[in-house]
Amino acid sequence: MGTDHEAIKDVLRRYASTINDGDFESWMGLWTSDGCQMPPGVPCRLGADAIRKAMQPTFDTMNMTLELVSIDETPVFGDLGLTRCTYSLQVTPKGGGDTVAIEPNGKALTLYRRQTDGSWRIAYDCFNSNVS
Repeated sequence: MGTDHEAIKDVLRRYASTINDGDFESWMGLWTSDGCQMPPGVPCRLGADAIRKAMQPTFDTMNMTLELVSIDETPVFGDLGLTRCTYSLQVTPKGGGDTVAIEPNGKALTLYRRQTDGSWRIAYDCFNSNVS
């Protein structure tokens, strides 16, 4: 695996660490301006403004723990890269309350686009459960 594979894995790891740290602005900085977030059960959130509007309340009100269980593939095709991973996600209300396993057994397919400076950013993120 070359440096592009490691670079996109690093973006995915930063995705998890910024969620775990509650660092919303750094998390938003991982996305392209025209990014598309595709969570289960809701329409696509197209563009950084839509992603920000949808996700800001979660970062504001919840402490999140995202564990990357495995990164299974990292193919790179020119200026596009992909990760296929499994994860678990727990949330705890910042105001107090029980921790809830939002996604105990999830999977995600994330597409990255190389930027003009050579860095990678998230262009598409689609995720859902392995459990019905």
